[in-house]
Amino acid sequence: MSIEQTFLMKYGIHNFVSYVENGGKFTFFIRKNQREAMIRHAMMLIQGGYGETAEIRIV
Repeated sequence: MSIEQTFLMKYGIHNFVSYVENGGKFTFFIRKNQREAMIRHAMMLIQGGYGETAEIRIV
């Protein structure tokens, strides 16, 4: 299991967040069918854990 998969599972967002890596930069995809509070929570966790190396998209 990758570090990213472990991260998603640790915070319980693996059911609605996925990711791809491209050249050391990560793009995280958050499904927009979640409650707004959960989307914000996931975004804060990702930004806190990955900072500028991550792009977040709501799909």
